[in-house]
Amino acid sequence: MTDNYQIIYADPPWSFGDRLRSSKKLDNGKMHFRELDLHYSTMNTKDICALPVKQIAHDDAVLFIWTTDAHLPDALEVILAWGFRYKTVGFIWNKKTSKGNQVCFMGKWTMKGSELCLLATKGKAHSLIISHKVRQLVEAERSTHSRKPQVVRERIVELLGNLPRVELFAREANDGWHTWGN
Repeated sequence: MTDNYQIIYADPPWSFGDRLRSSKKLDNGKMHFRELDLHYSTMNTKDICALPVKQIAHDDAVLFIWTTDAHLPDALEVILAWGFRYKTVGFIWNKKTSKGNQVCFMGKWTMKGSELCLLATKGKAHSLIISHKVRQLVEAERSTHSRKPQVVRERIVELLGNLPRVELFAREANDGWHTWGN
């Protein structure tokens, strides 16, 4: 594993705690909160912030970090702790079923069907861009829990080229990407 990654792609195992409301009502008619059955261990924000990402990032690097809307403040905290500065929303994943329908599932306020991938930079990362034609909106089928669409990895490479890259908390190995974490 190199210690000079110019692309860091992360999908932290966020703890939801009481951030989601179940669609099931209690006997009194009120909605209740529940932790998701994630099939993997989650981490609190403090522990995610403490990961040694600064030590593997190149001086000029781009971070792509997945978050839910409920975790936006946490994601911004992690970005700073890892030595990056928030720039924009890199990707919005509009989740679809295998039949192309919008996925909608529980949420505390509104039914959720999209996920955000924030883009943050350090150093002279802007000089790494090789294409200004990469689209932000990704409409792709949702598969197993937390597995992100392959097209996002492809768009990252289209945007920045074949630079040293690592996927943190990878669910599977992908060609051209080093993997780290669960």
